[in-house]
Amino acid sequence: MVVTYRRGETLELCLDDLAAQDAREPFDVVLVMQAYPAGADEALKERYRGRLQLDCLTFPNGLGTSRARNIGWRRAHGEIIAFVDDDVRVPKHWVRSLLSFYDDANVGAVGGFVDHPGHFNPARNTAYRVLGLTSNRYKIDWGGFNVGPTSHPDRDLDAGWLTGCNMSFRRDAIASVGGFDEALGTFWHEDADVSHRVATSGWKMLSSGKITVDHFPSTIGRPPLHVQMRERERSRVLFVWKAMRHKRLWQARYAARLMLQAAAMSVVGLVKRDMRIPINVLRGGWEGYRGLATARAASEAKSEVPG
Repeated sequence: MVVTYRRGETLELCLDDLAAQDAREPFDVVLVMQAYPAGADEALKERYRGRLQLDCLTFPNGLGTSRARNIGWRRAHGEIIAFVDDDVRVPKHWVRSLLSFYDDANVGAVGGFVDHPGHFNPARNTAYRVLGLTSNRYKIDWGGFNVGPTSHPDRDLDAGWLTGCNMSFRRDAIASVGGFDEALGTFWHEDADVSHRVATSGWKMLSSGKITVDHFPSTIGRPPLHVQMRERERSRVLFVWKAMRHKRLWQARYAARLMLQAAAMSVVGLVKRDMRIPINVLRGGWEGYRGLATARAASEAKSEVPG
């Protein structure tokens, strides 16, 4: 399924890739279309008639990523539910390779590597690793931060979280944890949260380089980086609480990790000549912690509603 917000050009490129799949089994594509002009859904159905089975759900305004994805996966009919973003490019073998992992009945979730062509190079990769912004796998670190790689090894890996650009779930697995937590906000951490909950509920979860997608982030719907940092860190506090609340001194560990994140983003801020970036890391973290009680109550209330 694809959640999309006013990104018609990139969406069509993604759908072209899905229409070209060499899958051995039929599949359908659920589109949750937000803020598109009237008739855009019918135009897409006509464009892909005979090539893709499209189920288009249209909404006049943005729903937020968690709510939109919940609507989409509950609408889907398949036993395996895969998610890609509207600004990724998908290789021809993606569906076939992804489905092969589910031959193992213990596998509840599978994600692929998300590459960013033209963004990373050896020097930047090294700097990001030193700064703690990336890891060698998809993991939840000592401070509760979800950290991922800039490249994926040849072997498949156990994963602590998956990225929403390129992830999939067995229907029973995502349903068993209630889907995406809408209390996390309109964007950020909903993918890490739901996948982490699936993994900790007993399902096997893997990441693989065999189902890599290329991500070309669209500027549509994306605020400036310093604004994103504030929103991301505000959202992260609830995620960290959910992932680490049973561990000793989780608050102190989170606070220390937040300071390291701010220090790392200070380097990014210097490079980009925008010191609002690290300031907003701290600002968002404080706002998230201050509002944690309210966010926890909303999250717990949501989890009590049958999925």
